[in-house]
Amino acid sequence: MPSEPLTYTYSGEPILPFIERHAAQIQEGLLQHGAVRFKGFGITDASTFERAAKAIDPELKDDYLGTSPRNRMSGYVFSASELPPHFPIMQHCEMSFLPHAPRKLFFWCRVAPPEGGETPICDFAAVYDGLNPDIRREFEDKGITTLRNYAGPGQKGKSLKQLKPWPDMFLTTDKNRVNAICREHELEPHWLPGDALRLINTRPAIKVHPIHGKKVWYNHTQVFHSASAQLEYSHIASHQKTLRGYGLKLFLKLNDLWESASQRPEERAMHVTFGNGEEIPRAYVSHLMDVIWKNLHIAPWQAGDMIAIDNYRTAHGRLPYKGPREVNVCWAADTAAR
Repeated sequence: MPSEPLTYTYSGEPILPFIERHAAQIQEGLLQHGAVRFKGFGITDASTFERAAKAIDPELKDDYLGTSPRNRMSGYVFSASELPPHFPIMQHCEMSFLPHAPRKLFFWCRVAPPEGGETPICDFAAVYDGLNPDIRREFEDKGITTLRNYAGPGQKGKSLKQLKPWPDMFLTTDKNRVNAICREHELEPHWLPGDALRLINTRPAIKVHPIHGKKVWYNHTQVFHSASAQLEYSHIASHQKTLRGYGLKLFLKLNDLWESASQRPEERAMHVTFGNGEEIPRAYVSHLMDVIWKNLHIAPWQAGDMIAIDNYRTAHGRLPYKGPREVNVCWAADTAAR
């Protein structure tokens, strides 16, 4: 059975004094469950959400070198993603492809959608345990190399998966500044014609949790592999059972075939290989996605709810939805930053 977050339900005490009074239990809940959910507390604004997150972890950060387009809502609060409602967001630990990934994530639902739009979570320590030992060993031995391609200033991407230009990520058009940020985060920048940018980095596929010592699946293979979106929608279609889901599953399969025929792997918006450059077999990714979905915990949002996540163990994603939806996010520093 998928592990479930520790859940606190509103019983009359506002969120900030509640967190202060239960601080030790919340930290223990994050360690034991990987996530803590706060239901019915009626958080109505980004400022209160930010203060609640700071009450759990005071070292919030505002630098974001991930792929999703986001808008800043307050000092440390951002929209979780500006991707279209039908776009699948596969399970991932935030910025796991970087050496200084945030230790905690916080999500708050301002507007709950009438259909879909859940933020599923998944215990990636359980995913590590559930993988075929031979496949798991190959990832552990070889590591992971990620490649991301970004359009230049004012340019549009050449792929549906090319989600934003690099100035939107680095918040500058100064290439020297970008190069410096890349060095800080162990990214290898490659400047391409048209001011396009390719980022390459190699990381371990597995992380040992700094507190309880469990091995955790900790990379973006299930996000960046060319087969990931189509495989994800196969599971989504089975879960949501909508005609749109089955149609998008077919569309993504055809798009994958077109990209494979028209682009070299390194030219795709996102790509992932083993650390030695070998391609990761589609069958490995299919097996990985099956294990993830077996360990997925899906719960509907209610407006005002919040969830805190141990980003060194617990992954998150987003299911497609209809209607208005507004979910915000903030995150804490890397443990090494303490």
